[in-house]
Amino acid sequence: MNHLIETVGLTKHYGKHVALKDVSIHVRQGEIYGLIGKNGAGKSTLFKTMMGLAPSYNGEIKLYGKSSVSELDDARQRIGFMMGAHFFPYLTAKENLEYFRKMKGITDTKEVDRVLKLVDMEKIKKPFKSFSMGMKQRVSIANALLGSPDVIILDEPINGLDPQGIADFRRLVQKLNKEQKITFIVSSHILGELELMATRFGFIHDGVLIEELDRETIRNKTEEKVVVKVDDLKKAIYLLEQAYEQIEYTVNGDQELVISGMTNKVDEFAQLFVSNELKLFKLISQEISIQDYYLNLISKGGQKNV
Repeated sequence: MNHLIETVGLTKHYGKHVALKDVSIHVRQGEIYGLIGKNGAGKSTLFKTMMGLAPSYNGEIKLYGKSSVSELDDARQRIGFMMGAHFFPYLTAKENLEYFRKMKGITDTKEVDRVLKLVDMEKIKKPFKSFSMGMKQRVSIANALLGSPDVIILDEPINGLDPQGIADFRRLVQKLNKEQKITFIVSSHILGELELMATRFGFIHDGVLIEELDRETIRNKTEEKVVVKVDDLKKAIYLLEQAYEQIEYTVNGDQELVISGMTNKVDEFAQLFVSNELKLFKLISQEISIQDYYLNLISKGGQKNV
């Protein structure tokens, strides 16, 4: 597997506080990796440590397969990092980015125009202080795009955006990922939005990376289900297996029958059970969202899935 960014047992302390504990993250080329966790879970600390902004750690960081100090310094030049919108309020977007272009040592004088066009901000002439939050985020992404990085890290990029701004931001990231072949790592505590944007997910809680899953796997784990509770579980299973050849089900800890999909068959299930003299205590269709899945993970105390 081609991992552009990888950590192995990464642990970071601030005094006695353990900010990251044994974190092993794997970011593949071409994906949009969604890092999910509540505020204070360790998302920003992980990014800062990977980017060399928070030194003194245990474990290993690998960027493009390289891990020595000098190799990491070189590799970080190929990564764009967006963390807040820190720009001069009285300058235009172009003037701000010209400043950062020179700070980054980029000699191509056409670079600022290139990145502003990528984020649809090339025609905006007013000062940064008059920008909407969505426009400020676009300038932040343009800044991260300077130098044509292979990877861009976005730390809580949709904070403060209204619903339209969030949708516009999502489309921009997906466009850059597809058309410019840029790999993104996006952190957020707004799970529903990452569910629409990301192609793979990492769940972090109290400094521990609990699990990594790709989109298809998590869709299977969060699919629609029918939950059934009756007085005779064995009889209910027999009836369902006789009536539906391809039915897939499990039995949970509450002795409830959990049927995968088939939410359009709820009325048929009810008729089947009642006509065969089963007492029906529960029959509901249920869609487990990515947020439900995450909350279930952290309810277990943030134990890492292996």
